[in-house]
This record gives sequence, C-alpha cells and structure tokens, in this order.
Amino acid sequence: MEFDKDIFEGKEAFSILKFLSDEIGPRVTGSSQEDKAAKYILSKFDEYSKNKSSINTYSHKFYSGKEASVAKLPDGTPIHGKPMWMTKSTPGEGIEGNGFYLGSVNQIDEIPLIAVQDKIVFIFFSRDFLEPEIFTDLKKLYRLKPCGVVILSNYNSKATRSDPFIEDQSIFAQIPTMIVPANFFSKHKDHNFSGKYILKIKGMTEEGKLNNVLFKHEGARKETIIVCAHHDTVEYSPGARDNASGIGILLELASIITRTKNNYSYIFLTIGGEEQGLDGVWKFIENNNLSDVILCLNIDGVESLPGFVASIVAGDEDLFKIVKEISQINEYPALTINNTPNSGDNMAFAHEGIPSIMHMFKGSTDAGINHTALDTSEGLDEEPLKLLGQYLVKLINRLELMAEVEFSVSIPLKLEEQTVNYFKRLELYNEH
Repeated sequence: MEFDKDIFEGKEAFSILKFLSDEIGPRVTGSSQEDKAAKYILSKFDEYSKNKSSINTYSHKFYSGKEASVAKLPDGTPIHGKPMWMTKSTPGEGIEGNGFYLGSVNQIDEIPLIAVQDKIVFIFFSRDFLEPEIFTDLKKLYRLKPCGVVILSNYNSKATRSDPFIEDQSIFAQIPTMIVPANFFSKHKDHNFSGKYILKIKGMTEEGKLNNVLFKHEGARKETIIVCAHHDTVEYSPGARDNASGIGILLELASIITRTKNNYSYIFLTIGGEEQGLDGVWKFIENNNLSDVILCLNIDGVESLPGFVASIVAGDEDLFKIVKEISQINEYPALTINNTPNSGDNMAFAHEGIPSIMHMFKGSTDAGINHTALDTSEGLDEEPLKLLGQYLVKLINRLELMAEVEFSVSIPLKLEEQTVNYFKRLELYNEH
C-alpha cells in the first residue's frame, strides 16, 4: 500500500519530542531518566499494536557528574563548568594548586614536566569533539602529573558540550578534570591564570541499566527493514534535537505503517547507549538474528530551519540511486551522499555488512547547541520534523514498490573498510 506523504504531519512527532526533552530531560544511559524514556516509548508502541513490542535491558555503569568549579584564591568568584566524563572527584573541599596556562592541546609535547607537575593546568580546546587523538594528547598531559585540569571550550559561549563517547572509565579518573566555556574566564580580570586556584569536582560512577525498545511489524515478505533512532542523551542535555526529534519521527512513522499491510517487514528500534560507544546497538546486534534484515534507516538529529534533508548512504550504487531519486523529487532541498557517516548507530550495522542510511535534518540557525544544556525544544517546532518525516514516507513508498530487493544487501568493500577503520580509531580510547 502506498502512503500519501502528507499523512506525516509532524504533530505527534513534536509532541513526543517535547515530552522527552521537556518532561523527562537528560536521558543518560543507565539513569532513571533513560529508563523512564524507554517505558514511555514502549507505551506509545503499545498504542499502535499490543503484544508486538518489548524492552531489552542490560546492566550498565554510567557516570553522574554532580558539579565542578574552579576559583582563584584567596577570594575569587567560582567559575562553574561540568566534570569531564568519568572524572575523578576531588577530596574534601577541593584541591589547591598554582595555575598554569598550557595553550592548545597540540602543544603538550613541548611542555616539560617541571612546568606542569602538581599544578592546575588550563588548556584551550577550539572544539569539544573529543577524537582519539585528543585523548592521546590528554593522556600525555596526565603523565606530567598535574593535580587538576581545566579545559577551556570554544564550542559554545553559553554552555558546555558533553562528550561521553568512550568506554574506558579510567581515562579522566586519573586526574580531576572539568570543562567550561572559554569566555567565562574573559569576564574576569584574573584570566591570565597566574596565582593559586582551588578546583572542586563531584561525580560518581553508578550502576544502572541500558534499554533497547523494539516493535515488530510483519509484512507479506520476511525481508526486514530496521528503522532506528537513539533515545539517550549526554549528561546535562535534554536532547531535543539529539535525539528526541528522531524518536518522535520514528514513532509517528510507526503509527502510520502499522495501520497498513506492507510488502516488507519492519523492526522499529529505539536504542540506548548511542552516546556511550554505541553500546546499545551492539547489544541488539549480538542478541538478534539479522539474517532477514536488508536495510537500516537511522534517524539521528533535527536542527532548526533553514536547513536541508541529508541522507548518508552506506550501500551500493543501486541503493544510492534509489535514495538520490527521492532527493531529486523532494519539494524541500535534500542532499544524498554515498559514504559512511562518522558516527551513529547505523555504523554498527554497516560494520556487520548491512546497508544503512543515516537521515538528518542538517543546518541550524543556532550553532553549538547539540550536546549542551541548550538543546531544549525552545526554538523548535513541528516543521523540520514534518519535512524529514515526509521525505522518509517517500523513501519507504519507493522501497515498498520493489517486487524484489533492487540493491545488494551487503555494502561495498570501500565503505566496509571505512567502517572498520572508524571502529579501530575508537579503540584508541581504551589504550593506556
């Protein structure tokens, strides 16, 4: 059965977005908020069809960063930031040390031990995307034995970006480390970092559970399309754009598709642990038979208008042509790229040889919001969700018209190598 694209209105998707981001808020995997989000999603699936949905849970350690501040002694005003992922708490009333401004993270090799040891080191990051190379440099800094580290972030002037994209829980636990927008210091006359400082950090590792929520809708054929989105967030972030928007779109799509008889079967999957090394999607892959899966459609992020629909296709030329065809006839600007994305749950599917497409609404009038406390529903409305949802309806219509699968159900060697190399780079996070 073919859908009219206008059947996707975006109203339900936006309502879901607002509930997840405004009512539940940050949904760090393992936390009670993530558990609440998973149960809410399950209740929505149950509205569409009873006894076809389930939650799979797995034990999971997570970090709860409570607070972080640094102040110049004897009576400087505390500057508040956040603890870095898995960072070590400071004892008692904090730790004291002379300040030392290192400059760029790239300059660590030039710094002698005597300049850094037992000091509170301030270091500038032009961006907070903590790639493996940056972790390597930070480990070099830790080997110089500072008593504390304050990362000055240039990502957003109002809020700190969170990036718990590592598995090794000991990296930041070696040295108490906090992060704060760089411009917070420019407001203070003492931002030359000379003199003595006190650093206070509170945070702890807690035991929780990771949730994956599944909803299965059988079609006439056994070949299966997975539609997925992650429901977890980083610390402090309500995650309206990343990725309550994707969950909202997925659930509205599920409500539409379950009202019809389909050619292909569908698994709607919302995933925990995306922000923590893709833990949730790996759990799904390890515990499910994917032999009938021909394609993964991953929905990961909607930003503010103006922008464009983006589809990143990890598949063969035939799949790329199908998606390109939809982009070319779409009323709103759409871009199709034949490549593997540099993050996202679909990377795990691509690693297993399953073709995948990451769908996003790219472009934003408000830069530097994702992964911060500013990622709320404020400034958003249903329009970008509707535009991406309608695009997906067109694509699903095109897939449903296939009498036989018109593309290879494996990915080209070049893209497979890119995916393998991506996960090799992630392994650098766990090197000591």
